[in-house]
Amino acid sequence: MRAHSAELAAVLKGSFSTRLIADVFHGTDRVMQDLALTGWSQGSDLTSEVKESGRGTVVYQSVNGESLKPLGTEGILSPFRARLFLLMEISAGGFSETIKIGWATVTDVPYARDHYADVNGRRTVIASVVDLVFQSLDSDIRDWGFRHEEQPPALTSAYTELRRITKMPVMETFADRAIPQTITYEASEGGRLKGVQLLAGLFDGRAVVNPEGAWTIVPYEPGAVVGTLSIGPDGTVTDVPYSVTTEGVFNCVIGNFETANRDPFNSIAEVTVGPLATVYGERTKWVGPNDLVRTQLAGDAWVQAVLERCTRSQQYDVEVQCVVNPLIELGDMLEVTGDDGTVQGQVVRISLSNAALMNVTLRAERSL
Repeated sequence: MRAHSAELAAVLKGSFSTRLIADVFHGTDRVMQDLALTGWSQGSDLTSEVKESGRGTVVYQSVNGESLKPLGTEGILSPFRARLFLLMEISAGGFSETIKIGWATVTDVPYARDHYADVNGRRTVIASVVDLVFQSLDSDIRDWGFRHEEQPPALTSAYTELRRITKMPVMETFADRAIPQTITYEASEGGRLKGVQLLAGLFDGRAVVNPEGAWTIVPYEPGAVVGTLSIGPDGTVTDVPYSVTTEGVFNCVIGNFETANRDPFNSIAEVTVGPLATVYGERTKWVGPNDLVRTQLAGDAWVQAVLERCTRSQQYDVEVQCVVNPLIELGDMLEVTGDDGTVQGQVVRISLSNAALMNVTLRAERSL
């Protein structure tokens, strides 16, 4: 959950208004502040290559005849230069608080137009209307390719290597991991971002850019519940349809590991009896490398534990429609309570806009 005050948490359960604003940066220089976006929307998906994207319209009233219409690489909002630091202002009565939504890079300006008027006998820009398309900062890493195939120069710290290949800050939320000698970065489109996720996989998670502009690891196995959404007259949830698509059951797990001497070895576990047996069709999950597994015995035990977890429960998605809550982030573990019981799940998708409602997708588990 994004940082917030206790008072804001109470306000979000009642009636309030929101406003999305952006500070515009060229490199480290802030070139414009408190630029309002209208008609905006933003989508987040934990399973996507680039985790967040959105769009919005800037309607700017010129002060001294200046224009915000970009011309190629020139202009404050040019997609070749502009980064946005997005914030959401929540207001209710005399209360107001601003939440950090996060950093985004402008990738496209599909429409831009200046409006003119005659002022003191001169044709002058009085307003600019600019449509912006933006994505989270992992899009910059996707576009920044390796010039040639390479391997990490040091294998002792995955966090250090993540900083090296992205030139970005990294939050160390888990114990550091050693890097397997087998990791090689591709000199291909999107290869650097694939390398980032390879390193995140060492922590059994996915790398996401947080609101501060730093990489953080969102684990596949979420932790404790950090927020609750309630159904009913005093709640904020308006709809929870329970007819959902199931996925994520594997009946064969293959582990690719290394010994302490960096010699590779494999471990395999599979279901051989019952309705999930591989003879009826194999669904394979790969795990590793893992610096906690250095022997064949440990590898065999590891893949067996993963197999038991994969066949013990089945993942499914729960689509929740609720009142806009800008505190919710990808990877949060939420609980939805109501007349039909309680569902707990990890946030894997978010869709919000300037409307009063938003959609949140929780990935939950049920026993098989």
